[in-house]
Amino acid sequence: MQEPESDNKVQFHLSISADRDKFLRRTCPACGRDFKTQIDEADLAWAVAPQFRRMGLEVGTQDHETEESSEPKLHCPYCSHNTEASKTLTNETIDYLQRFVMREYILPMTDNLFSGLDDIGSRSGGFLSIKIEHTRSIFPPRPIHGPEPPDMMIVEYLCCGKKAKVSDGWKSVDQCVFCGTSVVLQ
Repeated sequence: MQEPESDNKVQFHLSISADRDKFLRRTCPACGRDFKTQIDEADLAWAVAPQFRRMGLEVGTQDHETEESSEPKLHCPYCSHNTEASKTLTNETIDYLQRFVMREYILPMTDNLFSGLDDIGSRSGGFLSIKIEHTRSIFPPRPIHGPEPPDMMIVEYLCCGKKAKVSDGWKSVDQCVFCGTSVVLQ
């Protein structure tokens, strides 16, 4: 749902599916394996910002350089690849966010733009005749994210007190997903 605000700001309410333990599925961009992290609303803003930026929209009030430098990073529990949290979103989540932005922002803005041209009506004169008609778009169904299966085992990191989920039976976790501290599973 979209709510108008002052200064050309628009507020959206979207829903990202987590499993029953409140974990969000992620995919390592290096090895392609899935893991999960607990959902944190502050981190979620970082996750959705790149999808909005791809559509030419900005999220939040910070400047672009500050946003990039302070985005949280995650370490893959399988290959130890270190990258921004927003780059670990699954293809399904990225697709959902793109469809959400298209349906809730791009299509309504396009309709508003072209509906204003209807007021021009027909103009005729000389060699040129202009007639503008606009039919409002039929919006696609509102996208849904999920459901997320309650798979994987929970690993609690003593270094930072955070939890992640890794594939059942995976015992080779050697560093914290969040802070990169060396760990040993027991």
